[in-house]
Amino acid sequence: MYLGEPNVKEPRHFIHYVPRRVVVHFPRDPRALWFADAQHASAGFRRPVFHKTRSQTGAATRVRKGDVIWIVSQLDSPWGRLPPGIDARLCVRHIERDGDAKEIRFEASSRSVWLPLADARSVLADLRTLSAQGRTSTPLWPHEELGHRIGHYLQSMRELESAAPLIAWEKKLARRPLSFVSYRICDGTKHAFLKSKELLEQGRAVFWDRWCLPRRLAERREVVSDAALDRYLMIQLKACATVFGIESPLYSEPSSYSAKEGAAARHLGTYRSVGVAG
Repeated sequence: MYLGEPNVKEPRHFIHYVPRRVVVHFPRDPRALWFADAQHASAGFRRPVFHKTRSQTGAATRVRKGDVIWIVSQLDSPWGRLPPGIDARLCVRHIERDGDAKEIRFEASSRSVWLPLADARSVLADLRTLSAQGRTSTPLWPHEELGHRIGHYLQSMRELESAAPLIAWEKKLARRPLSFVSYRICDGTKHAFLKSKELLEQGRAVFWDRWCLPRRLAERREVVSDAALDRYLMIQLKACATVFGIESPLYSEPSSYSAKEGAAARHLGTYRSVGVAG
């Protein structure tokens, strides 16, 4: 399965870690720094736009147009953390090197994709990465150390010996029915996290906005297009086999996103109520 750019030789595959977190209190100061570069208000919903690294040596400097970068993340929260997952497959369209900022920016092509929330521990444990010289390989995440954070082993970008396990895993993931977690941010976030964790433990693939929305929105609440957000959420909801509504006290408040999601799911016959105790 070829995942690079057309008219480019067989791509090399790289892997990089990006920390993710469930933000409970978003910054309200208008002077707060933007999470990333200023972007069009509708950018980043359907697919990744770019990826950055400050690495000036090692694997990051070997990435070329047409190569593929797999983004690994692990979602932390005040209530624990979820298993590591594959956040995105980014096919590199263009590379910019900023000497002043000491960073490399990889622009994503239209073949790049976001991936739903799913437990990727098994496939990560099957991967091997190349040495700086590209002559020897070592396990990315040794089986005996799976209890440790994946970020510890991906503090810098690494080149994969083979992406075959990831490609096979992505194919299987595409065949899994998706579960959508619908909730009200102001009083249902904790319960949405716990439900997502439960679904992952059952081997489900999950659409939860704290993972599946652009980080500038999920972690910074920056200005985005309301129309693009609404359209994206409804497309994803309709594609899911089941919608789990976290029925916190404010879930069904008129004009809220959660009320709209719940109504749409009931109309589709995919809604499942999740009660909130306490």
